[in-house]
Amino acid sequence: MLATFHLTSSPSHERVFNHPRSVFKLITNLDDAFNLFDEMTQRQPLPPVIHFNQLLQGVTKMKHYSCSIDFFKQMNALRVPIDMYTISIAIKCCCQMYHTNEGFAVLGYGFKRAVLPNVYTFNTLLNGLVLEDRVPKAEILFKKLIKEELCEPNKIMYNTMIKGLSKFGNNDKAIALLKRMDQKGCNLMCSHIAPSLIVFARTKG
Repeated sequence: MLATFHLTSSPSHERVFNHPRSVFKLITNLDDAFNLFDEMTQRQPLPPVIHFNQLLQGVTKMKHYSCSIDFFKQMNALRVPIDMYTISIAIKCCCQMYHTNEGFAVLGYGFKRAVLPNVYTFNTLLNGLVLEDRVPKAEILFKKLIKEELCEPNKIMYNTMIKGLSKFGNNDKAIALLKRMDQKGCNLMCSHIAPSLIVFARTKG
């Protein structure tokens, strides 16, 4: 069965598998994604994880988050190797669907597979908590990341926290983070932060 499959596999697909960035070009709708996923999972040996990541990323960019999660689950069932990028994409999909708790479950699964998160992964989880108006939970996670030195917050992480704190009127805490950003030389992304808050943070003694 597999031998027949390989004999009939499209030559264009063979070229694509040699150039993973080209995977995006094959994905213009969900049918393309399903067909390509089926082909990839039937190949022996399985394609490298970068090909699966490109497929997941393509589906995610089309905002078919639940479909990306389904592919991720099938990959796990087939024991397809995963890496930090696979985990980050799956977590992003969970958070975009307001299922941040499921995102934390994906994070735990990654730890079990010896896949360690990076600052982008934690940014995504923090943003998911803020989207769900769970700012106190986000604040706990943010402090844990710093205290336990799990990652060094970047400007996106700071801005996510400042946006969430400001949204719920926790201006003192937001100002403290603004000052911390200044001390660390992080550039402020002002689109979600009141200008008056920025001025106040920089003039307050």
